Amino acid sequence: MVVRPFAATFSRPEQIPDLAAFLASVKEDFKVFYEKEYFSAPQSPAMYIYQVKSNGQERTGLIAAVSIQDYLEERVRRHEHTLVAKEVRQAELLHQRGAVVKPVLLAHRHHQALADLLAAHAQIHAPFQELHLADPEETHRFWAITEPQEIEQIQYYFGRYILNTYIADGHHRFSAIARLYQQREEHHEPNPFGYLMCALFPSTALQIHNFNRVVKNTNPDLSWLALMARISQFADVEPLPTARQPKGQHELTMFIQEEWFLLRWRSETLKKNIDAGLPTLDVSMLNYYLLQKVLGLEDIRNDKRIKYVEGPAGLTALVEACENRPAVAFCLHPLSWEAFFRVIDHGLVLPPKSTWFEPRMRNGLVVQMV
Repeated sequence: MVVRPFAATFSRPEQIPDLAAFLASVKEDFKVFYEKEYFSAPQSPAMYIYQVKSNGQERTGLIAAVSIQDYLEERVRRHEHTLVAKEVRQAELLHQRGAVVKPVLLAHRHHQALADLLAAHAQIHAPFQELHLADPEETHRFWAITEPQEIEQIQYYFGRYILNTYIADGHHRFSAIARLYQQREEHHEPNPFGYLMCALFPSTALQIHNFNRVVKNTNPDLSWLALMARISQFADVEPLPTARQPKGQHELTMFIQEEWFLLRWRSETLKKNIDAGLPTLDVSMLNYYLLQKVLGLEDIRNDKRIKYVEGPAGLTALVEACENRPAVAFCLHPLSWEAFFRVIDHGLVLPPKSTWFEPRMRNGLVVQMV
Protein backbone atom coordinates (compact mmCIF):
# COMPACT_ATOMS: atom_id res chain seq x y z
CA MET A 1 0.00 0.00 0.00
CA VAL A 2 1.21 3.48 -0.93
CA VAL A 3 0.10 6.35 1.30
CA ARG A 4 1.48 9.85 1.20
CA PRO A 5 0.96 13.36 2.64
CA PHE A 6 -1.32 15.79 0.82
CA ALA A 7 -2.31 19.45 1.06
CA ALA A 8 -5.60 19.32 2.94
CA THR A 9 -8.12 22.11 3.35
CA PHE A 10 -10.05 22.30 6.64
CA SER A 11 -13.31 23.94 7.56
CA ARG A 12 -13.17 27.01 9.81
CA PRO A 13 -15.93 26.47 12.40
CA GLU A 14 -15.43 29.95 13.89
CA GLN A 15 -16.50 31.44 10.53
CA ILE A 16 -19.57 29.26 10.07
CA PRO A 17 -22.80 30.66 11.59
CA ASP A 18 -24.76 27.37 11.42
CA LEU A 19 -22.48 24.34 11.52
CA ALA A 20 -25.32 21.80 11.23
CA ALA A 21 -26.68 23.47 8.08
CA PHE A 22 -23.14 23.70 6.67
CA LEU A 23 -22.52 19.97 7.16
CA ALA A 24 -25.87 19.11 5.60
CA SER A 25 -25.35 21.13 2.41
CA VAL A 26 -21.58 21.40 1.84
CA LYS A 27 -21.67 18.46 -0.58
CA GLU A 28 -23.70 20.58 -3.03
CA ASP A 29 -22.68 24.08 -1.93
CA PHE A 30 -18.93 23.71 -1.46
CA LYS A 31 -18.01 26.48 -3.90
CA VAL A 32 -20.38 28.94 -2.21
CA PHE A 33 -18.94 28.14 1.20
CA TYR A 34 -15.37 28.29 -0.08
CA GLU A 35 -15.98 31.78 -1.46
CA LYS A 36 -17.39 32.78 1.94
CA GLU A 37 -14.05 31.72 3.43
CA TYR A 38 -15.57 28.90 5.46
CA PHE A 39 -12.43 26.90 4.57
CA SER A 40 -8.75 27.49 5.18
CA ALA A 41 -6.26 27.76 2.35
CA PRO A 42 -4.63 24.40 1.50
CA GLN A 43 -2.01 23.55 4.08
CA SER A 44 1.50 22.25 3.55
CA PRO A 45 1.42 18.52 2.71
CA ALA A 46 0.89 16.36 5.78
CA MET A 47 -0.74 13.22 7.07
CA TYR A 48 -3.34 13.65 9.78
CA ILE A 49 -4.32 11.74 12.88
CA TYR A 50 -8.12 11.75 12.99
CA GLN A 51 -9.99 10.93 16.17
CA VAL A 52 -13.77 10.67 16.47
CA LYS A 53 -15.45 10.48 19.87
CA SER A 54 -19.06 9.32 19.87
CA ASN A 55 -21.23 7.08 22.05
CA GLY A 56 -18.54 7.20 24.72
CA GLN A 57 -15.87 5.72 22.43
CA GLU A 58 -12.76 7.29 20.93
CA ARG A 59 -11.76 5.88 17.54
CA THR A 60 -8.43 6.88 16.03
CA GLY A 61 -7.25 6.56 12.46
CA LEU A 62 -5.08 8.22 9.83
CA ILE A 63 -6.06 10.55 7.00
CA ALA A 64 -3.68 10.32 4.04
CA ALA A 65 -3.68 10.23 0.24
CA VAL A 66 -3.98 6.69 -1.12
CA SER A 67 -2.69 5.66 -4.54
CA ILE A 68 -5.35 5.04 -7.20
CA GLN A 69 -3.02 2.40 -8.61
CA ASP A 70 -3.51 0.42 -5.38
CA TYR A 71 -7.24 0.48 -6.09
CA LEU A 72 -6.81 -0.61 -9.71
CA GLU A 73 -4.51 -3.46 -8.63
CA GLU A 74 -6.97 -4.51 -5.87
CA ARG A 75 -4.82 -3.70 -2.88
CA VAL A 76 -7.71 -1.42 -1.97
CA ARG A 77 -10.46 -4.01 -1.95
CA ARG A 78 -14.18 -3.62 -2.55
CA HIS A 79 -17.06 -5.38 -0.85
CA GLU A 80 -19.88 -4.30 -3.15
CA HIS A 81 -20.50 -3.62 -6.82
CA THR A 82 -20.85 -0.06 -8.06
CA LEU A 83 -23.48 1.40 -10.39
CA VAL A 84 -22.35 3.34 -13.45
CA ALA A 85 -25.03 6.01 -12.95
CA LYS A 86 -23.76 6.73 -9.43
CA GLU A 87 -20.15 6.82 -10.64
CA VAL A 88 -21.13 9.40 -13.27
CA ARG A 89 -22.94 11.48 -10.64
CA GLN A 90 -19.89 11.40 -8.36
CA ALA A 91 -17.66 12.51 -11.26
CA GLU A 92 -20.07 15.37 -12.04
CA LEU A 93 -20.03 16.54 -8.42
CA LEU A 94 -16.24 16.37 -8.37
CA HIS A 95 -15.96 18.54 -11.48
CA GLN A 96 -18.50 21.04 -10.11
CA ARG A 97 -16.72 21.39 -6.76
CA GLY A 98 -13.12 20.86 -7.80
CA ALA A 99 -12.77 19.07 -4.49
CA VAL A 100 -13.33 15.83 -2.59
CA VAL A 101 -15.30 16.91 0.50
CA LYS A 102 -15.25 13.67 2.50
CA PRO A 103 -12.58 10.98 2.93
CA VAL A 104 -13.29 7.47 1.75
CA LEU A 105 -13.38 5.21 4.81
CA LEU A 106 -10.88 2.34 4.56
CA ALA A 107 -10.53 -0.48 7.07
CA HIS A 108 -7.35 -2.45 7.64
CA ARG A 109 -6.21 -5.16 9.99
CA HIS A 110 -4.81 -3.84 13.26
CA HIS A 111 -1.08 -3.11 13.33
CA GLN A 112 0.20 -2.36 16.81
CA ALA A 113 3.31 -0.37 15.84
CA LEU A 114 1.22 2.02 13.73
CA ALA A 115 -1.33 2.40 16.53
CA ASP A 116 1.49 3.15 19.00
CA LEU A 117 3.00 5.79 16.71
CA LEU A 118 -0.32 7.62 16.28
CA ALA A 119 -1.11 7.40 20.00
CA ALA A 120 2.32 8.73 20.98
CA HIS A 121 2.03 11.70 18.60
CA ALA A 122 -1.46 12.56 19.86
CA GLN A 123 -0.31 12.37 23.47
CA ILE A 124 2.63 14.73 22.96
CA HIS A 125 0.93 17.28 20.71
CA ALA A 126 -2.32 19.16 21.00
CA PRO A 127 -4.79 18.78 18.12
CA PHE A 128 -4.73 21.73 15.74
CA GLN A 129 -8.48 21.44 15.24
CA GLU A 130 -11.30 20.18 17.46
CA LEU A 131 -14.99 20.34 16.56
CA HIS A 132 -17.97 19.50 18.74
CA LEU A 133 -21.22 18.50 17.04
CA ALA A 134 -24.54 18.44 18.87
CA ASP A 135 -26.74 16.10 16.83
CA PRO A 136 -25.54 13.44 17.01
CA GLU A 137 -23.13 14.31 19.82
CA GLU A 138 -19.63 13.89 18.42
CA THR A 139 -16.14 15.35 18.82
CA HIS A 140 -13.73 15.39 15.87
CA ARG A 141 -10.01 16.04 16.46
CA PHE A 142 -7.15 16.45 13.98
CA TRP A 143 -3.37 16.39 14.44
CA ALA A 144 -0.96 17.17 11.56
CA ILE A 145 2.02 14.86 11.02
CA THR A 146 4.72 16.75 9.14
CA GLU A 147 7.98 15.31 10.47
CA PRO A 148 9.66 13.36 7.63
CA GLN A 149 10.81 10.60 9.98
CA GLU A 150 7.26 9.93 11.24
CA ILE A 151 5.84 10.02 7.70
CA GLU A 152 8.49 7.59 6.45
CA GLN A 153 7.73 5.24 9.35
CA ILE A 154 4.01 5.28 8.55
CA GLN A 155 4.76 4.62 4.88
CA TYR A 156 7.01 1.74 5.89
CA TYR A 157 4.24 0.12 7.95
CA PHE A 158 1.79 0.33 5.03
CA GLY A 159 4.34 -0.80 2.48
CA ARG A 160 5.62 -3.71 4.55
CA TYR A 161 2.78 -4.90 6.81
CA ILE A 162 -0.58 -3.38 5.84
CA LEU A 163 -0.67 -4.78 2.33
CA ASN A 164 -4.43 -4.45 1.77
CA THR A 165 -7.17 -2.10 2.84
CA TYR A 166 -10.93 -2.54 2.49
CA ILE A 167 -13.48 0.06 1.46
CA ALA A 168 -15.99 0.47 4.27
CA ASP A 169 -17.73 3.53 2.83
CA GLY A 170 -17.11 5.35 -0.46
CA HIS A 171 -17.16 2.73 -3.23
CA HIS A 172 -18.64 5.08 -5.82
CA ARG A 173 -16.28 7.96 -4.95
CA PHE A 174 -13.27 5.68 -5.35
CA SER A 175 -14.48 4.13 -8.60
CA ALA A 176 -15.35 7.57 -10.03
CA ILE A 177 -11.88 8.94 -9.24
CA ALA A 178 -10.28 5.80 -10.71
CA ARG A 179 -12.31 6.25 -13.89
CA LEU A 180 -11.20 9.88 -14.21
CA TYR A 181 -7.59 8.86 -13.53
CA GLN A 182 -7.66 6.23 -16.29
CA GLN A 183 -9.23 8.64 -18.78
CA ARG A 184 -6.50 11.23 -18.16
CA GLU A 185 -3.79 8.57 -18.46
CA GLU A 186 -5.19 7.28 -21.75
CA HIS A 187 -5.15 10.80 -23.24
CA HIS A 188 -1.76 11.68 -21.72
CA GLU A 189 -3.28 14.70 -20.01
CA PRO A 190 -2.17 16.32 -16.72
CA ASN A 191 -3.59 14.05 -14.07
CA PRO A 192 -4.59 15.35 -10.62
CA PHE A 193 -6.43 12.10 -9.80
CA GLY A 194 -3.53 9.82 -8.89
CA TYR A 195 -4.24 9.91 -5.15
CA LEU A 196 -7.45 10.08 -3.13
CA MET A 197 -7.99 11.35 0.42
CA CYS A 198 -8.89 8.42 2.67
CA ALA A 199 -9.47 7.84 6.38
CA LEU A 200 -7.67 4.63 7.30
CA PHE A 201 -8.92 2.97 10.48
CA PRO A 202 -7.96 -0.40 11.97
CA SER A 203 -10.86 -2.82 12.27
CA THR A 204 -10.43 -2.62 16.05
CA ALA A 205 -11.49 1.05 15.87
CA LEU A 206 -14.49 0.51 13.60
CA GLN A 207 -17.81 -1.12 14.36
CA ILE A 208 -19.85 -3.10 11.85
CA HIS A 209 -23.57 -2.72 12.46
CA ASN A 210 -26.37 -4.67 10.87
CA PHE A 211 -28.39 -3.21 8.01
CA ASN A 212 -32.00 -4.30 8.39
CA ARG A 213 -34.84 -4.59 5.89
CA VAL A 214 -38.49 -3.60 5.80
CA VAL A 215 -40.39 -5.11 2.86
CA LYS A 216 -43.78 -3.99 1.67
CA ASN A 217 -46.06 -6.91 0.79
CA THR A 218 -47.82 -5.87 -2.43
CA ASN A 219 -49.09 -9.35 -3.30
CA PRO A 220 -52.83 -9.45 -2.45
CA ASP A 221 -52.86 -13.24 -2.83
CA LEU A 222 -50.17 -13.72 -0.17
CA SER A 223 -51.84 -13.58 3.24
CA TRP A 224 -49.76 -13.22 6.38
CA LEU A 225 -50.60 -16.82 7.28
CA ALA A 226 -49.43 -18.02 3.88
CA LEU A 227 -46.29 -15.90 4.20
CA MET A 228 -45.43 -17.52 7.54
CA ALA A 229 -46.00 -20.97 6.03
CA ARG A 230 -43.65 -20.22 3.14
CA ILE A 231 -40.97 -18.87 5.48
CA SER A 232 -41.17 -22.03 7.58
CA GLN A 233 -39.99 -24.04 4.57
CA PHE A 234 -36.55 -22.48 5.01
CA ALA A 235 -36.39 -21.41 8.65
CA ASP A 236 -37.79 -22.51 12.00
CA VAL A 237 -40.17 -19.85 13.28
CA GLU A 238 -40.69 -19.21 16.99
CA PRO A 239 -42.81 -16.46 18.64
CA LEU A 240 -40.93 -14.02 20.85
CA PRO A 241 -42.43 -12.56 24.03
CA THR A 242 -40.63 -9.23 23.42
CA ALA A 243 -38.70 -7.53 20.65
CA ARG A 244 -34.99 -8.36 20.49
CA GLN A 245 -31.99 -8.43 18.21
CA PRO A 246 -30.64 -11.75 16.87
CA LYS A 247 -28.05 -13.17 19.27
CA GLY A 248 -25.74 -14.81 16.73
CA GLN A 249 -25.05 -16.08 13.25
CA HIS A 250 -27.91 -17.84 11.41
CA GLU A 251 -30.53 -16.12 13.57
CA LEU A 252 -32.88 -13.37 12.43
CA THR A 253 -35.77 -11.67 14.14
CA MET A 254 -38.90 -10.67 12.23
CA PHE A 255 -41.69 -8.18 12.94
CA ILE A 256 -45.04 -8.85 11.31
CA GLN A 257 -48.62 -8.01 12.26
CA GLU A 258 -47.51 -6.35 15.52
CA GLU A 259 -45.68 -9.50 16.65
CA TRP A 260 -42.00 -10.47 16.87
CA PHE A 261 -40.65 -13.85 15.80
CA LEU A 262 -37.29 -15.61 15.93
CA LEU A 263 -36.08 -17.26 12.71
CA ARG A 264 -33.34 -19.90 12.59
CA TRP A 265 -32.25 -21.36 9.26
CA ARG A 266 -33.19 -25.02 8.95
CA SER A 267 -30.24 -27.40 8.84
CA GLU A 268 -31.29 -28.60 5.39
CA THR A 269 -31.35 -24.99 4.15
CA LEU A 270 -27.80 -24.42 5.35
CA LYS A 271 -26.66 -27.78 3.95
CA LYS A 272 -28.13 -26.96 0.56
CA ASN A 273 -26.04 -23.78 0.37
CA ILE A 274 -22.89 -25.49 1.62
CA ASP A 275 -23.24 -28.39 -0.84
CA ALA A 276 -23.76 -25.93 -3.71
CA GLY A 277 -20.75 -23.84 -2.69
CA LEU A 278 -23.01 -20.87 -1.92
CA PRO A 279 -22.42 -18.42 0.94
CA THR A 280 -24.13 -19.02 4.26
CA LEU A 281 -24.06 -15.37 5.25
CA ASP A 282 -27.40 -14.45 6.76
CA VAL A 283 -27.85 -11.42 4.51
CA SER A 284 -27.30 -13.57 1.39
CA MET A 285 -29.70 -16.24 2.59
CA LEU A 286 -32.32 -13.67 3.57
CA ASN A 287 -32.14 -12.12 0.12
CA TYR A 288 -32.41 -15.44 -1.70
CA TYR A 289 -34.79 -17.54 0.37
CA LEU A 290 -37.09 -14.97 1.93
CA LEU A 291 -37.01 -11.88 -0.27
CA GLN A 292 -36.75 -13.63 -3.65
CA LYS A 293 -38.36 -17.04 -3.20
CA VAL A 294 -41.01 -16.14 -0.59
CA LEU A 295 -41.79 -12.49 -1.32
CA GLY A 296 -41.01 -12.57 -5.04
CA LEU A 297 -38.50 -9.72 -5.20
CA GLU A 298 -36.16 -10.29 -8.12
CA ASP A 299 -34.05 -7.11 -8.26
CA ILE A 300 -32.96 -6.76 -4.63
CA ARG A 301 -30.66 -3.81 -5.34
CA ASN A 302 -33.29 -1.61 -6.97
CA ASP A 303 -36.71 -2.83 -5.78
CA LYS A 304 -38.59 0.12 -4.27
CA ARG A 305 -40.54 -2.18 -1.95
CA ILE A 306 -37.42 -2.62 0.22
CA LYS A 307 -36.56 -0.01 2.82
CA TYR A 308 -33.14 -0.32 4.46
CA VAL A 309 -32.80 0.67 8.12
CA GLU A 310 -29.36 1.03 9.70
CA GLY A 311 -28.78 -1.02 12.84
CA PRO A 312 -28.08 1.93 15.19
CA ALA A 313 -31.64 3.19 14.53
CA GLY A 314 -32.82 0.27 16.67
CA LEU A 315 -35.85 -2.01 16.63
CA THR A 316 -38.23 0.91 17.15
CA ALA A 317 -37.31 2.20 13.69
CA LEU A 318 -38.35 -1.14 12.18
CA VAL A 319 -41.70 -1.06 13.96
CA GLU A 320 -42.32 2.52 12.85
CA ALA A 321 -41.45 1.63 9.25
CA CYS A 322 -44.17 -1.04 9.30
CA GLU A 323 -46.90 1.23 10.67
CA ASN A 324 -49.97 1.76 8.48
CA ARG A 325 -48.64 -0.42 5.68
CA PRO A 326 -48.65 -4.14 4.87
CA ALA A 327 -45.01 -4.79 5.61
CA VAL A 328 -42.64 -7.22 7.29
CA ALA A 329 -39.34 -6.28 8.94
CA PHE A 330 -36.22 -8.45 9.22
CA CYS A 331 -33.47 -7.75 11.73
CA LEU A 332 -30.04 -9.29 11.06
CA HIS A 333 -27.05 -10.04 13.27
CA PRO A 334 -24.04 -7.83 12.41
CA LEU A 335 -21.40 -9.34 10.14
CA SER A 336 -18.15 -10.17 11.92
CA TRP A 337 -14.83 -8.71 10.80
CA GLU A 338 -13.57 -12.24 10.22
CA ALA A 339 -16.41 -12.91 7.78
CA PHE A 340 -16.02 -9.48 6.16
CA PHE A 341 -12.32 -10.01 5.43
CA ARG A 342 -12.82 -13.64 4.36
CA VAL A 343 -15.47 -12.81 1.76
CA ILE A 344 -13.45 -9.98 0.21
CA ASP A 345 -10.10 -11.80 0.30
CA HIS A 346 -11.73 -14.59 -1.73
CA GLY A 347 -12.63 -12.09 -4.44
CA LEU A 348 -16.34 -12.05 -3.59
CA VAL A 349 -18.69 -9.18 -2.84
CA LEU A 350 -21.42 -8.75 -0.26
CA PRO A 351 -25.06 -8.11 -1.14
CA PRO A 352 -26.10 -4.45 -1.24
CA LYS A 353 -26.61 -2.81 2.16
CA SER A 354 -24.95 -5.58 4.15
CA THR A 355 -23.05 -3.36 6.56
CA TRP A 356 -23.27 -0.03 8.36
CA PHE A 357 -19.96 1.25 9.73
CA GLU A 358 -19.18 3.61 12.58
CA PRO A 359 -17.75 6.16 12.92
CA ARG A 360 -19.41 7.90 9.99
CA MET A 361 -17.32 10.27 7.90
CA ARG A 362 -18.66 13.85 7.74
CA ASN A 363 -18.79 16.06 4.67
CA GLY A 364 -16.82 19.28 4.79
CA LEU A 365 -14.53 18.79 7.80
CA VAL A 366 -11.45 18.02 5.69
CA VAL A 367 -11.22 18.54 1.93
CA GLN A 368 -8.87 17.52 -0.89
CA MET A 369 -8.70 20.07 -3.70
CA VAL A 370 -8.26 18.58 -7.17
